[in-house]
Amino acid sequence: MKFQSLYIASWTPSSTIHLKEFYRALTYWESNNYKRKDIKPWVKGMELEEIHYRPEAINFIEGRFVNDVFFRVLEDGMVLAGIGIKDLNKDVQRLEQFLETKLINLWDNLFSRGTNLPKVFEDVKAIKPRLVVISEANTNDLEEVFNSLKVIPYKKISIEKGDVWIGESLVVVNNNQFTKEQVENMVEHLLFAREYELQLERLITAYHLLWNKVEGIRSQKFVQASELSRSHDLIVNIQSQTNFFVARLNQMRQFLYWREELIDEYIVDKDLNRTFKHFFMSLRSSQNYMQESWKMLSNYVISTVNLITFLYSDSERKNLAALQKMFLINVVSSIIALGALKQIFLESTVIFAFLSITIAAVFYYFIFVLFGKYRRIEIFKKDIKLEEKK
Repeated sequence: MKFQSLYIASWTPSSTIHLKEFYRALTYWESNNYKRKDIKPWVKGMELEEIHYRPEAINFIEGRFVNDVFFRVLEDGMVLAGIGIKDLNKDVQRLEQFLETKLINLWDNLFSRGTNLPKVFEDVKAIKPRLVVISEANTNDLEEVFNSLKVIPYKKISIEKGDVWIGESLVVVNNNQFTKEQVENMVEHLLFAREYELQLERLITAYHLLWNKVEGIRSQKFVQASELSRSHDLIVNIQSQTNFFVARLNQMRQFLYWREELIDEYIVDKDLNRTFKHFFMSLRSSQNYMQESWKMLSNYVISTVNLITFLYSDSERKNLAALQKMFLINVVSSIIALGALKQIFLESTVIFAFLSITIAAVFYYFIFVLFGKYRRIEIFKKDIKLEEKK
């Protein structure tokens, strides 16, 4: 077995505008939004040996740094870094660190500064797919590569020109007869497919986390009136995160279809072409499933927002109505008492009126706070009832 190349990728949906801006920043330290002095520290440690802008069906830039790391950045947001393999495990660590701290760091600084991703998305660990190209390998050699990186292969494809083994975060290509161009196109599409599936897995995890949070709100039989405001803020925050993921799925779908349409152009080998079409058909099915799942969650969140908003408004309305009735009773009582005192002497009447108003104001405020704090509201029933906490 001979080790050839290692590739690691990252993907964030983007556009040709992002690609051109990235090219300018990396090559000339220029940007529409940042000054040269801002960009300089971001490109530190990325001394270019060569770089080229390639206008094709999917535009991309590619090049090599003086540390022998080669790279390719595409307009759909794929960022690939590669290196010739000397020591597989050490090279994996080195390349992952370079990709994260250099290329992705530059990308994030250019396009994501000040952007707040949903917390649930940041809480879900991101795994970057790796691809290893080897040659003259047998089955035992392929298994050895997976074992060394502690990944289990679950798809094993053998074709005339070589083998492609796929695991959760690792793809190994045994190159027997593939041309350099075939390998490059295969690497690009394989890493896109793996990165796409890994992002769908992150979205599934985020989906379950958000669904459980909504269910935690809706599963309460009663809620304290004083907690309604907090519950409202929480569900609105969940709604904002849900909207982000629904939009992200829509973006991802467009790039998936775009890549799928280009398979015939980029993957000309008959066996590989058929294999890749099966890959993307499976991804499209998973994408459609996720779209419907997030649509269902979005509707669930909207109905919960509407319900919490109604409960909050209804609670405030009933509080006001109760205070109005109590105030009316007190006013009538005061008028009757004032009428009796007036027959005695004027000074006592004024003092009594002042004390009555002051005591009434303090009493109303106390009742309002106490009533609001300890009142429980029955939720998620047809008839909304108020109960005094015993």
